[in-house]
Amino acid sequence: MPTFLLTRRLSWLLILGLLGYSQRTSAQSVTQDSIQWYNTQLAEQQQPLARARTQVALAWHLTSAGETERAANLLLTAIDVFRKYRRYNDLRQAYVSLAQLFQFQHNLPKSVEYSKQALDYARLAGDSSKLCLTMHDYAMILGENRQFGPSLAYFDDAIQLANRLNDTNNLMLANLNMASILIEKGDYLQTISRAQRALPIAGRLGDRDAVFRADAIIGAALTKLNRFAEADQYYKRAEAYLPIVGSRYYDREMALTRTEWAERQGDYRAAFQYQKAYFTLDTLLANQQNKEHVAELEIRYRTRESEQEKARLQRDLTYQRWLFAGGALLLLLIVVAIYLQRIQLAQRNQLLEVQAQLARVQLQTATDQLAVFADSVVRKNAFIDQIQNELDSLKGQQSAGSQQLIEQLNQARLLTDAQWNDFRLKFEQLHPQFIDRLRQSVPNLTDTELKMACMIRLNFSTSQIAGMLGISADSATKNRYRLRKKINTEDINSYLSNT
Repeated sequence: MPTFLLTRRLSWLLILGLLGYSQRTSAQSVTQDSIQWYNTQLAEQQQPLARARTQVALAWHLTSAGETERAANLLLTAIDVFRKYRRYNDLRQAYVSLAQLFQFQHNLPKSVEYSKQALDYARLAGDSSKLCLTMHDYAMILGENRQFGPSLAYFDDAIQLANRLNDTNNLMLANLNMASILIEKGDYLQTISRAQRALPIAGRLGDRDAVFRADAIIGAALTKLNRFAEADQYYKRAEAYLPIVGSRYYDREMALTRTEWAERQGDYRAAFQYQKAYFTLDTLLANQQNKEHVAELEIRYRTRESEQEKARLQRDLTYQRWLFAGGALLLLLIVVAIYLQRIQLAQRNQLLEVQAQLARVQLQTATDQLAVFADSVVRKNAFIDQIQNELDSLKGQQSAGSQQLIEQLNQARLLTDAQWNDFRLKFEQLHPQFIDRLRQSVPNLTDTELKMACMIRLNFSTSQIAGMLGISADSATKNRYRLRKKINTEDINSYLSNT
């Protein structure tokens, strides 16, 4: 079945639901005369609430005529008035109209939003019948937005409320609109069940439009289930109401759904006739796609006998086409898989490069921090040396306090445990597990020798090492020599770099 035909079919069933959803009791056509009439009423009215209600009515006609911008402005103005006077039922109706406006513009998220506000105001209004009606209005819009779970839940709530109220009209509309959503969802048995519940109520109420809708929806669901004879009975009942309903739109859409019914059975003669009737009636919405489909059905009908004679050849050709299509699809999947794999590889390489760059930055930052720390220690020790030299020059004048000051200065040369811990943390960020590996290689190293090994690994100068350990440069050189002998290597820098 052509895709466009299926789409139009489902869209029609939703529109059938929306005709009940709209809650309008007037069958007046949307014409410029009706818009002019409401404009005249609006110009004559002075009372704010009366003007606001007229604005809501006029907005609906403007929406149907395509003047959505002006309709929206009128509705928003009316909503401000209703809010001022706390007219919750009027607010409910205004938001229902606003939801329909966005629905006609195919802006379903906005339609859902405003329909939910209409439901909130219906609850505040306290009118159970209007609450029930607004509840399945909201369910209808959710269903059109393909939010089937919440939609069906609201329909169930609306039906339960209608049963409690013994509100047969709302009960009929809720079941009928629920059937429109169920067929869109693809649940054809439940579609039939809900439409059949609505059908006797519509008959008792004398609602011919609802009877037509119920029969048409049941026929469509039966067609989906390939129960063509039963579908034909319901279609004939619906077609009997067409002259009574008097809608050229319904005539056209019944021809469309009959086309699907005939085509699914392989009755291309009937499908061609129904599609031709549909095309004749489609005076406003006819397009090239419809014409092409009519031509397609006519060709298939006129060549049916020759197709039967060539059935075996056609089966072979179909098999080859499927084989070719399968091969092409497989090739396409392989190409897509390779393409996606390359993209994934490129992204992973890019991530690795970013991570490596980040690691280099972190490494350089930690190295710089350690170098700055060592330089600051050297400068501190140089300052201490200067003060001590000055004190040494005053040996004859030294007192007990001066000697104590010298001892304090010597202690100041040494780094605190907290400073060494901070140094070790930064060092291990640069060279993880270096100290553990060195201890395993040379277990008898002292803490001072380990510290010196770390500073040699960082390529610290002799003056930096001396400053960090609080010793002279000569002592640092001797300690370095003893460490090299203890490790038993000629090139201590190379050894530590490879540790």
